[in-house]
Amino acid sequence: MPEVRLELDTVLKEQLRRVLDDPQRPVTEAELRKLSEEGRACTLILGADLERLERQLAKLDGDPASSLGAIATAFRRVHDFRMHLEELDGLLSALEDRAREARTSWLLGESAPGQTQAARRGRGQG
Repeated sequence: MPEVRLELDTVLKEQLRRVLDDPQRPVTEAELRKLSEEGRACTLILGADLERLERQLAKLDGDPASSLGAIATAFRRVHDFRMHLEELDGLLSALEDRAREARTSWLLGESAPGQTQAARRGRGQG
């Protein structure tokens, strides 16, 4: 099951990279919020999986009958999960920066990416 969650994490990271790799790409508040919320949820889920894997590793390490191969496999899984979480945290931090920049731009009255002036006037911002 954790591997399925890593696949979801991979899809989310691709979506985050699409937003982050092109600062000129129009982005909406809804898109920023959705990615941020999905990222936080994924971080919580993967964090719980990581804790479970760390407990399993500690249990194997504490059992003298555990094979070195089993310990190595568990260690690799823990390491992989940590790397995924660190990468996701970095992308989410960059997304927060991008969102802050976009919101500042919108508040200063610059053209909101992906919105027409008429749409902004309709919300009372134009």
